Amino acid sequence: MNGEALAAPLLALEERRRAALLAGDTGALQALLAPDLRYTHSTGAIDGRDSLLAKLAGGQIVYRQLAFTQLAVQCMADAGTVAGEMHAEVLRDGVARSIAARYLAVWLRRAGAWQLAAFQGTPLASR
Repeated sequence: MNGEALAAPLLALEERRRAALLAGDTGALQALLAPDLRYTHSTGAIDGRDSLLAKLAGGQIVYRQLAFTQLAVQCMADAGTVAGEMHAEVLRDGVARSIAARYLAVWLRRAGAWQLAAFQGTPLASR
């Protein structure tokens, strides 16, 4: 399988993740997120799968707009990364925030299913 064929599923998963975050679809996200997920927000706060899903379900984090751009994929048979930029409008505990960050998402294929195992966001410098 060539690199493009390996990259396509990860790009599709990133789009599913983006759509689920915008929709607040915790059921779809639960299937996409690994049980041992380590999710480091661009603020430096860290969540696991359960705490991230609870914040989304409880309305502590609400995505109003979300775009992933400049995506670069590296993929092998059972592991891959997606790096890019994230631009979002988010309500965090009822307070509107604009987010511009570079991110790295680590996807692992376990028992035939891809899941997000790690996420690291780093804020973009003000321009």
